Amino acid sequence: MATRDDTFELRLGRIGRDHAPNLKRVRAAVRQASGIARGPKARVAPRTGLRAHFRKGSAAKVRVAPVGQRRVVVKARYAMHGAGKGAPLSAHVRYLAREAKVERSEPGLERSVDYLQREETPGNAHVAFYDRDHVGVDGKAVTAGWAEDGRHFRLIVSAEDGEALGDLKPFIREMMEGLEAKLGTKLEWIAVDHHDTDNPHTHILIRGRRLDGQDLFIPSRLISSGIREHAEEIVARALGPRIGVDLVKERQRDIGRAAVTHLDRERLAGLERDGVVPANRPDLIARLERLERWDLAQRSIRGWTIAEGLFEKLDALKDYRAVEQAVAPHRRRGDLQPLLAADPLEPVSGQLVHLGAADEFGDSFLAVLETGRGELRYARFEKADDLARLRGVESGAIVMFEPNQPVVRPSDQAIAHVADRIGGLYSVSHHLALEPHVSRPLADANVRRLEAMRRVGLVQRSADGVFTVGPDHLKRAMMFEERVARRFPLSAIVASYLTLDEQVTALGPTHLDRVLAGEAAPTRGEGAFARQHAQALQQR
Repeated sequence: MATRDDTFELRLGRIGRDHAPNLKRVRAAVRQASGIARGPKARVAPRTGLRAHFRKGSAAKVRVAPVGQRRVVVKARYAMHGAGKGAPLSAHVRYLAREAKVERSEPGLERSVDYLQREETPGNAHVAFYDRDHVGVDGKAVTAGWAEDGRHFRLIVSAEDGEALGDLKPFIREMMEGLEAKLGTKLEWIAVDHHDTDNPHTHILIRGRRLDGQDLFIPSRLISSGIREHAEEIVARALGPRIGVDLVKERQRDIGRAAVTHLDRERLAGLERDGVVPANRPDLIARLERLERWDLAQRSIRGWTIAEGLFEKLDALKDYRAVEQAVAPHRRRGDLQPLLAADPLEPVSGQLVHLGAADEFGDSFLAVLETGRGELRYARFEKADDLARLRGVESGAIVMFEPNQPVVRPSDQAIAHVADRIGGLYSVSHHLALEPHVSRPLADANVRRLEAMRRVGLVQRSADGVFTVGPDHLKRAMMFEERVARRFPLSAIVASYLTLDEQVTALGPTHLDRVLAGEAAPTRGEGAFARQHAQALQQR
């Protein structure tokens, strides 16, 4: 009798057979292979609090994508409002909007909005805030109601094939719908598209509060996988998978890019063993030849040698190229002024030629000076004190970069004085009770100082908001200042907000007057600015 391939004989076993020892071993092997942890050593990531957020400035984890996969980069961070309420948010909205017409009365408040709107650049029809339903949204008006929230969130979404997508709004709106579905709540958000870079990208601001009034938490897994993968699905559906022509164009771009590329990662993996480049990979050879021009690779009879710290050096090269690009419009025609980083140990002064955002989130600013010797010196600033001093500064102002010298502040001495008289404790109520004449804003500033020190473990705060201040507080304050000086080696000082021409005819005392009175040093050197300064002194 012939048998069929789909016949079988059913044998019934005892109830509980699934718990047989063999099956247990199989299940244990499956768990081990899939990375499922059991037992007391297993750790569960916290689901609430700031640790559940994506890390500040984090981007998606590096992973190997399928060859035909459309790639999307998602960068994200959160910004705490703190005692300044919505100051970080309003500053970033101003940075994103980049309105071309700035009122002279509040140039600092408008500077950051000017960045995200970019009305002075080509393609400005694309540059307008929008949300899920409307285009041309007033970003400052919408985010004004977010000031009382504890934080807000920022995303930068850049599809590798953004140019092929054209209008990015449908893509972003569908992506945000997916994020809302994963979070289980409607989100209040605004976005703006930028088309003036190599890859079009979108900045998104998300309110840090859910629809029910609770604080919004975005788990890191949504950034590392969820948002990005959903975005890539949308792009793939719109454009289809990448084909050979796309891959060739991508590799050609990577060959000459002054940044870490996929070719670099492939090349490193192939050269770690014997330093030999496969003969069938002309793109890798072309990339190595380009690195050789930058003194980052060297060829020999045995193969290629790669410079140590290649990725860091490529990042530095990318950074320098960005500074060059920012300064290029301000260079005098035909004048090859050397562009150098400011020395963190040597003060330098000069005429401001450029001040603009230095990162994608608009949290740090790049300032470039023309010195008396004709050099262009640049430095980055992100400390609140420096940004406050640079607020409203325009090209032509006289600015100094000075080494940040650690010193004990008057606020530290006031805190130590109060704590010494109240058993090592400090709070606003303690200070005002001890010294009623002290203003409330001054005491609030002392609390912000203590809060900054608490975040690095130098003071403690109880649940009722009272700080425990030790008898060595001034020593700890100096430790904090030294820590700050290592992170921010330079401070920005504005000697004059007026240009040289404006100082010549100004009615009040100016920087030129202080130089003439011997209170400030004159500008020395053979550069154009030194000659202009000397002429302005004579005219004054």
